[in-house]
Order: sequence, then C-alpha cells, then structure tokens
Amino acid sequence: MQAHYLAAIVFLWLSLATGQNPGKQASAPVGLALPHYQADFTPVIANGLHGISWDKGHLVSYGAGLMKEPVTVYDKTGKWIFEHHLSFENAIQVYAQDAAVTSSGTAVVAASAVTADGAAADLLVQVGKDGIRHTIRTSPFYALKVCATDEGTVWAFGREMTADRRGEPRTHYPMLREYSFEKGELRSELDRASFRVPQGIPLHGARGEFQMRCGSGKVVIVSGVTNELMEYDFSTSKLSRWPIAPLQDGFYINGAALTDSGKVYVSAFLPGQGAQTAMLRLQVNSSGTTEWTPLSIVPSGGKFFILLGSDGEELVYSRGRAAPTLFWSKASEAEVTK
Repeated sequence: MQAHYLAAIVFLWLSLATGQNPGKQASAPVGLALPHYQADFTPVIANGLHGISWDKGHLVSYGAGLMKEPVTVYDKTGKWIFEHHLSFENAIQVYAQDAAVTSSGTAVVAASAVTADGAAADLLVQVGKDGIRHTIRTSPFYALKVCATDEGTVWAFGREMTADRRGEPRTHYPMLREYSFEKGELRSELDRASFRVPQGIPLHGARGEFQMRCGSGKVVIVSGVTNELMEYDFSTSKLSRWPIAPLQDGFYINGAALTDSGKVYVSAFLPGQGAQTAMLRLQVNSSGTTEWTPLSIVPSGGKFFILLGSDGEELVYSRGRAAPTLFWSKASEAEVTK
C-alpha cells in the first residue's frame, strides 16, 4: 500500500469529448487536472461486497448488505488503522447500509441487527480502534445514508419502517435527521410526503443515484432518483431544494464530493456498448436553477470514475469497482479549449 506522486503521467480521461455533454443545461466546461497523488488501498469495492467512503483524511471500507467483512479504516497513504467486525448480543445477522469517517478518526455505520425470531433493530454505530464506542437505536427509522460533521454529529437519511419491515407506518415523518452519540437526535427535516420517488424505484436508488455529503457548514444531497439538489444549512437550520436537469438517457450518478469551499461534484457512468464515464460539477446559478458543468467525459474502457469524496479542494476517486488505487485531482478553474 505504497503512495506514489505523479508528475508527468498523461491519463486518457483528461480529454474532454466535444459534444458529449450528459447534462441538458451545461455551462462552459472546465477541466480535471492531472492526478498529482495516488495511493493503493485493499480492499476497495470487491465485486460489490464492499462499500467505501472517503472523508476527513481517511478511507472507510465495510461489508455492504449482510456484513461478512469488518469495518476498516485507512489513512491517506493506504496504511491500515483499525478494523472491527460488528456484532451485537442476541443478533444472528448484521446488515450495513452505509458508513462514513468522523472528525475523530472513528467510523460511523448505519446498521441493522436481526435476532433469531426475526426482530430487527436499526442502529447508528460508532467504531474505533477499541471496538464499538457508542450505539444509538433509531428504530423505526432505518438509515440508508450517513455522513459526519466536523463538530462530531452525524446526519442520516432514511425511512421509517413497520415492525414487519413491509411498509411505512405513516405518511409524514422526517427523512433527514441529525444525531449526537451523547445526546441522541438533535433536529430533523425533509418531510417524507415531499420526497416522491417513481414507483418501483428504491428511495436511495439502485446504483448510487442518491448521494449525501457533510461539510462546509451544511449537508448536501444529490438525488438522481428525484432529480433534485438539496442543501441543509447548519447555521440557519434551513432546507433548500432545487430541481436539476436529468443526465442524458442512460447515464447514472455513482459518486459525489463536497469540497471545503462548498462545491458539489458527481461522477456518472453510461454502461453498454460505447460506455462512457464522466466527472461533473453541479451548481446553482444566479437564476436559481441548477446546471451541470463537465470536467471530463471519456470512453470508460472498463475503468469508470467513482467519486468517493474530497480532500480540501481535491477530488478523491477510483477507476472501476475492483481497482485498489485512489487518485487525487483538482478541478481546474480554467476553461478547456475545444
């Protein structure tokens, strides 16, 4: 897991394909700078059995779905920091929906523990070098996505579930909630009735179309499921929502990043014959509408972008789901000449 600095390596994905803009409302394209740093991590996303997330100078890897792998945290160089298998008294199975790194270098996991009689408890779990440090039972709230703030709190997006896990107990409830491991739930937003997903589509998407990040004094949600950008400002406790132009037919979002300056970026993939991969910026313009700004759109070649998070103003990403290497690049402020 050795880190490497890159000086003059030219990557194929730096070429912007003219006329291949996946957004229907795009401004002049900017560029994705040469990766100046890379590090090897094991594992990354092995055949869909692992989920990973980058934030606060660390990478967290976890067994997605039924957990057969430990929660593992690495530093920026790829050095192993700690790992821990989640287990709970009387639980015969543990599932993980999402995980994120906290400001203290621990990991927070959105998990569910199931007993032999089928009863399930939905949990937010803080894990460190010494094992499980804190657990909050959130049932009937089932967290699908989590992110951690610099102040030490955790935001979770999810749904409420009936005891038999077959439906929702009520029409109106908050889907976005902030928790403290010391004080419990602090505040909430986003009425379920206002979040309308097409029939047959999961709330959080099936392939990563729903992304959530904390940082810059806010929590940001990019929902390709409902085609909207949401931002909850911590200082004003205000939720803002903007519709976003759908990506070109066939493209879907598979990753996102929120930089320290508050800029929002996504990675996207177009599978099939002539597969393409893209990195784009999503921003609200002066008219109050959102637009896509492409940084790079190139043939995939089996190595599509997966944007994992940010490191200051740099984007942290991998190429493909089995690749153990992560790259660091900046989004150039200068326009790319067509």
